Amino acid sequence: MSLSVRLPHSPRAYAGMSIALLALAIAFNTVLTRSMALHMLVHIPLILFAGICADVALCSSQGTRSEFWKRGARAWAQYNEQGIPGLLWGTLFAAYWMIPKSLDDVLLIPILALVKYAGLFFTGMVLFDSLRRANSVVKLFFLGNFSWMMAIVGLIYQDQTSRLCNAYLLSDQEMTGKGLVVLAVAVPIVWLLTERSRFLRLMSK
Repeated sequence: MSLSVRLPHSPRAYAGMSIALLALAIAFNTVLTRSMALHMLVHIPLILFAGICADVALCSSQGTRSEFWKRGARAWAQYNEQGIPGLLWGTLFAAYWMIPKSLDDVLLIPILALVKYAGLFFTGMVLFDSLRRANSVVKLFFLGNFSWMMAIVGLIYQDQTSRLCNAYLLSDQEMTGKGLVVLAVAVPIVWLLTERSRFLRLMSK
């Protein structure tokens, strides 16, 4: 299935945004991983959105793709036609980074920091490709599960009277939990507003 992507900015703009987001994540790595809230709610999304922007740039520059890329994209499309495998991967990968030990490990083992960057960047690319292929029902299913998971983890973080992460204080853990609950509410609202705007544009044509 061939999907065209029409976006308001040029591929170079999205490629530049991807590089800028990744550069910010690398440059402020120490600062953003010093706090559990900043690590989970800012640093990880920065790398994820860098991957999303990279895939947007690739998808919107069809004329500049190499033959190797086109063959790879066609092969991948056979396995991710409805976006379900990619969305499942994204959900599982997000769940992994909500586990406290994963945050501890990435601070202690340098190779895991590289794996984090590569994995999140790749997951961002997979998520954009999957979201543009999935229909509204599939999106709603995965979004509902992801938001529910964030809310549950956020409540657990707030209810725990002992630290779950050795590297972070209990107060930081509670703040992270509140942030996850806020995101669990905000993300579906943003999605609904986006879908409503898209529906109104289609109806006006």
